[in-house]
Amino acid sequence: MDQNKNKQSFIHYKRSPEIKGIQYLNPIVSAIENKEVLRLYYLPFYEDKPYFNEVHPYLLKEHQSRWYLVGLNAFKGKIRTYALDRIRDLQVAAGTEYAPSTFDTEAYFKNSIGIIAPEGLPPTIKLAVQKTQAQYLITRPWHDSQNIMEENEEQVVFSFKVHPTYEFRSLVLSLGRDAYIQEPASLREEMKKELEKMLGYY
Repeated sequence: MDQNKNKQSFIHYKRSPEIKGIQYLNPIVSAIENKEVLRLYYLPFYEDKPYFNEVHPYLLKEHQSRWYLVGLNAFKGKIRTYALDRIRDLQVAAGTEYAPSTFDTEAYFKNSIGIIAPEGLPPTIKLAVQKTQAQYLITRPWHDSQNIMEENEEQVVFSFKVHPTYEFRSLVLSLGRDAYIQEPASLREEMKKELEKMLGYY
């Protein structure tokens, strides 16, 4: 009997979709190691046509089966993040002097969930979760800053020191009626408006 075939009948592995843009991984790694500036022909999600960027590459980051390049945008003078699957062409910008990294990659994403890292200090967010659902957050925390502030028979109140990015709000919404934002009031109001808009579609 084929043992591998027998195992497959009761073990299911997650099949990740084909990751687009991985052909650029090796050239980007080479550019980081050799301190070379990259010329990207890039198509953002919010644009109709791609355009050129000159980027000083510092970091490759994987998130939810998608790869990202973090580097200094030479035209804007700011750190930017680029999804590899949105790159249409990539070449070394010969003759352009490379600007060494001056930022801490760990600190850059310290206050974020996911790939978006806004500037400034994050707020303290209080999230109330029904007791049954709270176990998922306890056993698999969303962020290093996650703490339990209060707990009773009905719910657990978690605190987070993170930016309320789209990815964080999506996690909250994924809990449905079993969770709600307590603080800050501004985020609570934003979530309320988002839910009202969602309700309008049904």
